[in-house]
Amino acid sequence: MNNCLRGLALLLVLTPLLGHANDAPGFDAVAATQALLTQVPAENVENTIGYVNAGYLAMVLQLAATLLIAWLLLASGWSRRWRELAERKFNNRFAQAFIYVPIYLLVTTALLLPVDWYSGHYIEHAYGLGNLSLGGWLSEHLMGAALMLLFGSLFIALLYMVLHRSPQRWWLWGTGLAAGFMVLIMFLAPLFIMPLFNEYKPMDEGPLKEQILSIARANGVPADDVKQVDQSKQTKRVSANVAGMFGTVRIALNDNLLARADAPAVEAVMAHEIGHYVLNHAGKGLLFIALLIGACFAATSWLFNWVLARRGERWGIRGVDDYAGFPLLFAALSLFLFLATPAFNKLTYMQEYEADLFAINATQNPDAWAEVALLTSEYRKLHPPAWEERWLNHHPSPYARIYMAMRWKAENPQPQNGGTASAE
Repeated sequence: MNNCLRGLALLLVLTPLLGHANDAPGFDAVAATQALLTQVPAENVENTIGYVNAGYLAMVLQLAATLLIAWLLLASGWSRRWRELAERKFNNRFAQAFIYVPIYLLVTTALLLPVDWYSGHYIEHAYGLGNLSLGGWLSEHLMGAALMLLFGSLFIALLYMVLHRSPQRWWLWGTGLAAGFMVLIMFLAPLFIMPLFNEYKPMDEGPLKEQILSIARANGVPADDVKQVDQSKQTKRVSANVAGMFGTVRIALNDNLLARADAPAVEAVMAHEIGHYVLNHAGKGLLFIALLIGACFAATSWLFNWVLARRGERWGIRGVDDYAGFPLLFAALSLFLFLATPAFNKLTYMQEYEADLFAINATQNPDAWAEVALLTSEYRKLHPPAWEERWLNHHPSPYARIYMAMRWKAENPQPQNGGTASAE
């Protein structure tokens, strides 16, 4: 009897141990995330906070400057005189845009130069991310202005045809026009626009390139090459992207990523970009953005007509289809696009989150993903407040990305290392 009792007691003690003999030790995703976050020095965290907050300030300054310049052009009568000049040169309304718009763009580009310098050059260098000299930045800025002159003149000429033919419902047809131009730019960007600023060349042959192409083929992406871009001439950031539409889709990574991350981390980033393609984020994003732009156009139409009734005669604006009123039209649209920023951010955030998960699942290497997420802490707040993460972040924070990877690791205690995740 005593032997039976001792045997039963021994069985009760050993059963839990036997039951867990083959289990992996418990993995705490929260603790693992915090441990990785501590690798970032406190001074680096503070530097990034300053950088991001300066970016918020730049956005507000950009809007304020846009509104102030619009008032200046309207109240001074400059916009009206440019319209009159265009009418003296051409009777055709479409052709008039190619007089008015270049003058408007040249003047506003010059007036906005201090704000653009602050946001595009000063902040980047003040917080240790920029590599371009002032002359190099100015050259690229002017090149961007030239492209805006080319495409902007055509878009505005077509938009004012819509405004003339349908002054009450222009916002509806204008939305379709804007969507069409977005498709055009997305199609042309990899072929003609992006190569103006950087050199794109085939990635060096080797096991890393073959692994990236293998991930692409395994997920149905018809990729036969990976491009490498010399983005280190502009910035210290690590990044990659998928650009283009239809037959111009191109997967590219920058030289900073190759120099600063190991092979599994690079695979993770490229799997993230492949995920964007597989999940059709370009098409879905285009539809969502078109709807948001339509809402902003509708609000712009209302505000324009409200101001026109009160100030139109004083400013020499004859109607919504008058080029003289373009500064008012653009200022109103800029205001509503600014107010819609959280919605645009939310779209990008959701797509980045989905691509992150795709990358981790495709490579089954959460540690590689965490490595890349730490690199992005140089220009994204490491662990922002929940409200900022939700409304102002257009990409998941390093904390959110690392926790995602560690949570995956906790639920998959024996992953097959192979590396894929997102960085940009």
